[in-house]
Amino acid sequence: MILTFGQIFQRSYHEKSLQAKITQVQSQCNILASQVLLNEFIISGTTDNLNEEIDQFANVLEGRIIIVDSDYKIIKDTYTIEQNKHMMSNDVHDIMLGKVPSNCKIMNQNQYVEIMVPILDSAVMTPTIDTNPTPAKNSNPPSPQVQGVIICVFSIQDLVETDLYMQSQGRFLYALFIFIALVISVLLSLWISRPFHVLNQQIQHISEGHLDEEIEIEGSTESEDLAAALNQLLSKIQILENSRQEFVSNVSHELKTPITSMKVLADSLLSQEDTPAEMYREFMGDIAEEIDRENKIINDLLTLVRLDKQAENMNMNATNINQLLELLLKRIRPIASKRNIEIVFESMREVIAEVDEVKLSLAFSNLIENAVKYNRDGGWIHVTLDADHKFFYVKVADSGVGIPEDCQEQVFERFYRVDKTRTRETGGTGLGLAITRNAILLHKGAIKLYSEPGQGTTFTVRIPLIYIS
Repeated sequence: MILTFGQIFQRSYHEKSLQAKITQVQSQCNILASQVLLNEFIISGTTDNLNEEIDQFANVLEGRIIIVDSDYKIIKDTYTIEQNKHMMSNDVHDIMLGKVPSNCKIMNQNQYVEIMVPILDSAVMTPTIDTNPTPAKNSNPPSPQVQGVIICVFSIQDLVETDLYMQSQGRFLYALFIFIALVISVLLSLWISRPFHVLNQQIQHISEGHLDEEIEIEGSTESEDLAAALNQLLSKIQILENSRQEFVSNVSHELKTPITSMKVLADSLLSQEDTPAEMYREFMGDIAEEIDRENKIINDLLTLVRLDKQAENMNMNATNINQLLELLLKRIRPIASKRNIEIVFESMREVIAEVDEVKLSLAFSNLIENAVKYNRDGGWIHVTLDADHKFFYVKVADSGVGIPEDCQEQVFERFYRVDKTRTRETGGTGLGLAITRNAILLHKGAIKLYSEPGQGTTFTVRIPLIYIS
């Protein structure tokens, strides 16, 4: 683009310079034509210096001047080649007839220009006096007559040299511009890539296992934003790693505790001789409870594993959510009635949604069962169903013990317990809310909780009416 602009500018400059020089030479030729006419085409007289002026003018122009009279005779040729000969060219003939001179001609590979200027006789004849004058038909003065032609061939070598100089300077500036642009590009690329080189080294260092270190990059705002985003990602990875380690530790502990209890009970029976049948039945009952607890933990873990498989096919069907919740509440009401807990179901409208009925039943069952487990005797549970054009909403509110604010973000973690002693008493495994959250996320939904200690807890679930995989 810069090169094209330079060529256009150079061409425009050349045309304007050439036109200016042609105009200047034409003006001088007009002056010369007046002098030739004034001398009545007598140029070689000894007392007249017009001949020298013409030669000097031709030398200044570095060209050739030919003067032709009305008889087409060449009365002056600064080259003396065609002196006193006759010129019978079409252009000269046209000018003699009073036609407008044709445009200038450029010759010899754009090094010379030829122009023709008519020598005009502008004198007006004085009319004679008539004693009986008659009205003139046309009072306009007569037109000037062409008395000769000046042919001027002059050099434009200075313009050509100027063009060549400008071309060379343009190429030099263009090359200089390219060189500067390349240098700037290299420096800019080095400046831009330096933070990424440092970033690559730090990522390699972190990949060796140093997940607790942060990435530090000094540079542009974009590189600093990238470093901040990577640090956030590393923080989440570290949290996941800590969660994984804690999960493995919790699984080991949860599975080991019932086994340890059963071994202690079994060893107690084996260490005693003639154990009474009543004690034997009591110990075996405790062992059976521990086995049931172990079995529940294993089932919950298997459920989590199945829900964690993102590639697992969802069995999506159009389901009546009202009927689904009523069925779940019918199963849980007998358990709540033992503690005199009232369960109220409120449906704003009938809701039909595309869901996996098994997985969603598991999620809502855990929420309602937790509302019963962690409620006070004689309390209440309100289950509300509503929908709009895009989502349906299920709210489970209770009058239970509530959840402290510093624990609310962790209740969905696996094996997390707000009150471990109370959870043991209620038979919980610490996996229910984790299973609930995973089941809701598989439905592209969201779950939130609102709670205050001693004021109860409210879980709000939002799930799309139409499942989009």
